[in-house]
Amino acid sequence: VALGLTVRRHSLHFLRQPNQEVPSTIAMTSVLVLKSPKSPTLEALACHLTVAASGAKVKTVTAPGAKLTLFINGVQLTDCVGICRAICACGAANSPMMDPKKLSAKAPKAASVDSIVECCLQAFDAIRAQKSATKGDSKTKEAYERAVGVLNQLAATMAKNTKGIGGTQGLTLADIFVLTAAYPMFADQKRKPDPKVAQIAAWTKKIIAEQKWVSAVKASPGDIDLSVAPSPAAGAAAAGRAAASRNKKGAKKERDVSWMPIVPPGHTRYSWPMGKKKAAAGGAGGKKAAYSKTPAVPDPAEWKDIEAKAKADSSKPKLPIPGAKNILITSALPYVNNVPHLGNIIGCVLSADVYSRYCRLRGYNSVYVCGTDEYGTTTEMKAYQEGLTNQQICDKYHAIHKEIYQWFNIGFDHFGRTTTQQQTEIAQDIYKRARANGFVVEKETQQLYDTKLNKFLADRYVEGTCPKCGYEKARGDQCDKCGSIDYTPVELKNPVSVLTKNTPEVRGSKHLYLDLPKLKDRLWSFVEDSQKKGRWTGNASSETDSWINKRGLLPRCITRDLKWGTPVPEKGYEDKVFYVWFDAPIGYISITATYTPEWEKWWKNETKDVRLVQFMGKDNIPFHTVIFPCTLLAASNPESPKDNFVLLDSISVCDYLQYEGGLKFSKSRGTGVFGNNAKETGIAAPIWRYYLLSVRPENQDSEFDWQKLHDACRGELIGNFGNFINRTLSFLGKMGGVVPPAKLLPKDREFFRKVSALVDQYVDLMEKIAMRDALRLVLEVSRLGNGLFQHEAPWDLMKKGDGERTASVLAIAVQLVWVLAALCKPFMPSVATEICRQLAVPEATLFFPGSDTKSGFKCQYGPPSKTWSEAKAKGGLFVGHKIGKAKPLFARIEQKMLDQWRKKYGGVGSVTTGELLFPFYMLVAEIKEIDPHPTAAHLAVLKVDLGPGKGSKTLVSGIGDKYPDLKAALLGAKVLVIENVQPSNFKGVKTSALLLCAETPSGKRAIELPRETPAGIICLPKGSKLNKNKFPSKQFGKSPMTIGADGIVTFANRNIEGAKGAKLPTIPSNFRGKIVI
Repeated sequence: VALGLTVRRHSLHFLRQPNQEVPSTIAMTSVLVLKSPKSPTLEALACHLTVAASGAKVKTVTAPGAKLTLFINGVQLTDCVGICRAICACGAANSPMMDPKKLSAKAPKAASVDSIVECCLQAFDAIRAQKSATKGDSKTKEAYERAVGVLNQLAATMAKNTKGIGGTQGLTLADIFVLTAAYPMFADQKRKPDPKVAQIAAWTKKIIAEQKWVSAVKASPGDIDLSVAPSPAAGAAAAGRAAASRNKKGAKKERDVSWMPIVPPGHTRYSWPMGKKKAAAGGAGGKKAAYSKTPAVPDPAEWKDIEAKAKADSSKPKLPIPGAKNILITSALPYVNNVPHLGNIIGCVLSADVYSRYCRLRGYNSVYVCGTDEYGTTTEMKAYQEGLTNQQICDKYHAIHKEIYQWFNIGFDHFGRTTTQQQTEIAQDIYKRARANGFVVEKETQQLYDTKLNKFLADRYVEGTCPKCGYEKARGDQCDKCGSIDYTPVELKNPVSVLTKNTPEVRGSKHLYLDLPKLKDRLWSFVEDSQKKGRWTGNASSETDSWINKRGLLPRCITRDLKWGTPVPEKGYEDKVFYVWFDAPIGYISITATYTPEWEKWWKNETKDVRLVQFMGKDNIPFHTVIFPCTLLAASNPESPKDNFVLLDSISVCDYLQYEGGLKFSKSRGTGVFGNNAKETGIAAPIWRYYLLSVRPENQDSEFDWQKLHDACRGELIGNFGNFINRTLSFLGKMGGVVPPAKLLPKDREFFRKVSALVDQYVDLMEKIAMRDALRLVLEVSRLGNGLFQHEAPWDLMKKGDGERTASVLAIAVQLVWVLAALCKPFMPSVATEICRQLAVPEATLFFPGSDTKSGFKCQYGPPSKTWSEAKAKGGLFVGHKIGKAKPLFARIEQKMLDQWRKKYGGVGSVTTGELLFPFYMLVAEIKEIDPHPTAAHLAVLKVDLGPGKGSKTLVSGIGDKYPDLKAALLGAKVLVIENVQPSNFKGVKTSALLLCAETPSGKRAIELPRETPAGIICLPKGSKLNKNKFPSKQFGKSPMTIGADGIVTFANRNIEGAKGAKLPTIPSNFRGKIVI
């Protein structure tokens, strides 16, 4: 009965909307059932059982557009109405309760069994149309009269032979078809039936009052209305409108899917084609194995509740939960005076965002705060340059930063700023506590004063020679070469004002100092304890140890002669503010205070159940592991735990990300991709996130490379990750889009053991904040999925009629799609969102419960979850779930665009100066002596003349075994060398220069110039300055030069020329490609 009701629903729908194409879900399922039936859909099962009972010959053809062409007993059927009629026709031919001879007098084309069913359908539709028929509609009345006769005769036959449901004879499918067709008209007790059909009405009401009938009605999906259909006239009008719409040139055909019994999620029941063996077993006997019901999936209303709750929870400030895993996450506060570049983004905010999202995925109670660092000299000078006030410049760049981070999908819990009242109050309170505890001292200090500006110069606006390493461009606050920050600007040799190029004079000024030596023991105790309990990157540990135990701690100045900053609450310091590196880290606390007024629960956690995890670049290490902890220790009271601040638990420090060719990102020189540039390329944010995280400089400096970005997108995201997800969901969509049950074989269980092991490794790496390796495991999981799909070949399984194995493979694959959505969520959140949309699951159900080393990941193949909350707790998808529509996740990057981007972002130089940073001091030299290396045959020791007045150099090169006769080939040759190399030993021989080589048809060779070329010509790109700063030879490969087809050497897409008008000849044609040493 339930089957019959479902069939009738479909026939009613198509009677209301004539000439409609058969939807692919019905068509495809019916084809599959007839080929290999197993637990089919309701309407397809009706087809199968009837055909099996009647012994009719069945032929199926799948036409373009997934339409179904079905032949039963030679009759072509192309819609659901036809299928329903075929059910009844076949049933009637084998039914002892329906005698075609008794009906033939009233039915057209009496010889055709199918015409009996046609007459029945017309009869019921005529009765429905009677009330809406217009006066004088003779055809409707005629059809009605004829229908009444047919139905009364049919009712008499059934009443005579049937004793109700469960009687000795029972009901055939044909009888049920009549009952279910009549049911909508006679089930309404308030409606009085037409006396002319009283007999069938009485018979119908008797049957539908039976308890088994009532139960069957309840078991039937109720998502299609059984109400009265429109009149034939209305139907004809609708058909005319549909035809007119189709005939319009270029008109797009609309497909109505309101009829579907499967509506995701909440109104669906699972069905899947049976395998050949079970189909044969079912046969005409109709064994129970043919079909089994699955409880309905969770209510979609609860889905909305889960998403709404997740959204509401994210909008409310979170507070620590006693006994829970509470994690406070920060990333270094970006300066507000510029646009962040890719190195800034991966080094701080993006890395912290990935960890924050991972914590949410695991169910940890975490908060991620960040904001712009807005006080200090850099802000004052930027405002001066742009003609704005300090506050205006802060507002402008705060908005720029916020917009860029939003585009990169950085999910802060709160993104604030340091120019707030909370910052003033908290910074001043910390200072007062530190002073009261005896950790602040006053000292007279010597500072550099610019007489042209009539002001003391901030440290970063003084340049000179570093007192530690001799670097000539060291700033007053830090040397970019050796990283030293423990000197004062006065200690620089040959200091110059960056602003006026004036030589500043030394003047005295009183300042306040944080007494770091007095805090050394408490600081070191904290460091040892934190490194033991938390996770510190190697560079953070070594740099901190060097600061404390090797260099030794010195009192640190915490005030400056500026106007723009947090005021110092001391008499006599009205014209001074707190130094940015005392003030800025306190911004973490004040930004938390703008997030929640109960900020002290995060930063003064008496129960010590809050972990502080911080992310930054390597130039910020000592400020977060020495100065900021000392500041908080100085303000804390060991005797009063409630007044103590939360200190660093774990620190993740990135090395530098350099631009292509080993160049530093520089806005003034136009070198590198900045946050706004990334958006301008048209490359989607998830692709940028993926690539930056895949080259995250975790253990050493790494380099951005356009070609590698392209290859990562094409090979890893599209070819691996995206390919698996798209092929799985597309294939499942063609099979009806419902998650099937899986009969797991031993090899399937082994497959999931591998997946589970990878997920556990992923969890372990993410707990260790080893993001790059964890990301690789995500790709490894999708690679396993592709291997499964390719090896099992579900398309071949379908051709062989093995529906059961096909179902199992797709069940495993779609489960893996859910796993990948969860795994990729921290790295590519918008991609995870899109996968959830395609899976038709709430994103809030992506969840990995478990311990720090176990994911809690489970495969869900048991009974469906009753609620989405239950589904979230179990993890994964469940049998019977209806997925959404598949679509590609990523767009390709065009190869032709790479050179355009290289040219645009590769260092075109400053708009005003056209300067380009060229790291080498490169010259033409003449080889004067050649000797074999004393211990290594593949090396040669060369002495080269660098030209008039430049002296000579001894170098070691790996060309000792590259020539048949090295001396004969190169003695007296003019070659290219790099002179500004830090001296080093090559197997016992000191070398202080590099010989440039290239690959030739004969192998690696020294680059030779015509012998008449003068030695001493300096070679550098046009517009760049001469650079004699020493660098280690191992850094050479990070700044590649190439020889083009025209024989010209290029660097960063710019030609290298002879300096001061000297002509540099082109390189001979046998040397081409990348230059090596």
